[in-house]
Amino acid sequence: MSAELEMKMAQMAARFAARAGEHEAALRAAIAAEDREAMASQAHRLAGIAGMFGQPQIGEAAAHLEDLAEAGEDYLGAAELLSALLRDLET
Repeated sequence: MSAELEMKMAQMAARFAARAGEHEAALRAAIAAEDREAMASQAHRLAGIAGMFGQPQIGEAAAHLEDLAEAGEDYLGAAELLSALLRDLET
């Protein structure tokens, strides 16, 4: 990977981390509204991008939450884990 590409990826990873609070707020809103579709959508976005920016735990937690929300299963534990990982990323 070229130095320029590495720098660009690092910048994008920093932006992802800086926006973790926005992602967490959207997730919380979906949980509060018991909106499985919004929750699955938010989780899907996070699952798709987190790993690219060096956050595989967030990606895995998001993919798991998406699966649970879409299957109609209990998602609260998975949502709490993803929320905590996003909060940790902010600090």
